[in-house]
Amino acid sequence: MYNVIIVLDESRNKSYYYSYVAENGNIECAELPPYQDINKAQACYWDGKKWVYDAEKYAEIVAIRTAEKEAAEKEEAEAEATPSNADLAAALMEIAENISLIMDAVTELANEISVKK
Repeated sequence: MYNVIIVLDESRNKSYYYSYVAENGNIECAELPPYQDINKAQACYWDGKKWVYDAEKYAEIVAIRTAEKEAAEKEEAEAEATPSNADLAAALMEIAENISLIMDAVTELANEISVKK
């Protein structure tokens, strides 16, 4: 016998497979859903005697997982594109150094012009 955790989907009013545990599951049954794909297994509901596959629930699960994956990829891309404080500090130091070099060049030009006048 398997101790299984089932979760009620209120929109469908059915209890779908979530996982099985060693003890203290919601129900005990002789078999698990007949799918190795966890998404397909979680699209099965318990009718009191056997597991019944729900294709609409499977499509919903796949859509949710796809949206979650896309959101995670977008968040990761944004995190990679955002410079760190160390990167910003290094860029600021480079800008300050370049401004200092420009000011030195302007001062040198001003000195040369004042000598020629």
